[in-house]
Amino acid sequence: MIHAVLIDDERNALEVLEMQINGFCEGVEIVAKCDSGEKGVAAIKKHRPDIVFLDIEMPHKNGFDVLKETADINYDIIFTTAYNQFAIKAFKVSALDYLLKPIDINELREAVEKAKNKKGTVNLEQKLKTLIQSLHPATTSKIALPAGDAMQLVEPTEIIRCESDSNYTHIFLSSGKKITTAKTLKEVEETLNGLSFCRIHQSHLVNMNHITKVIKGDGGYVVMSDGTNITISRNKKEAFMESFRKI
Repeated sequence: MIHAVLIDDERNALEVLEMQINGFCEGVEIVAKCDSGEKGVAAIKKHRPDIVFLDIEMPHKNGFDVLKETADINYDIIFTTAYNQFAIKAFKVSALDYLLKPIDINELREAVEKAKNKKGTVNLEQKLKTLIQSLHPATTSKIALPAGDAMQLVEPTEIIRCESDSNYTHIFLSSGKKITTAKTLKEVEETLNGLSFCRIHQSHLVNMNHITKVIKGDGGYVVMSDGTNITISRNKKEAFMESFRKI
């Protein structure tokens, strides 16, 4: 008997997958069903399952976030996804299995049988490293952001500023395009860590290379290359000025 955790933010998809596994996959016990990445991480840490069925695109914490936070637990992973060819190619390179929605029963059975045969021999941490390298090869500095029903690849140098909107973030590009991603501003900031970005306000993260003017008076604000004025919070002003002097 192998233990499984199901993670998908669509409740209908969770219920369908549960019925398919219970009806057609012998020797699999579902120990948890989770409708968010946060609950999925908690369930994996609690149950330490043999296999996890994981949706890629979920708000707040996507499938890749779940993997990163539980990479020290050796379970097998089967991605469930309705897209996209770029990510699927990366799954193949890293030897991670996947099922395309709507899930075919025969493909589900085959994936489960492979997981059974690999029980106890999976090195998830190494596979995760290979997956990340495949998604972000050294030849590109683009970052992947969940936007709608796709992963949007963005060159960090094109980002002018990022603005918080509750659990979402609006990202403004030099092309004039705006991307809304299902990540908090803190999560976006962590993704861009080590690059020329500075949190100058609770709601604003700016690319230092796109600042055209710094106004010091009356609290202070910056003028961005798209003409936007953004206030510098008093508690962040000292750290900002120190970073700005290093440009």
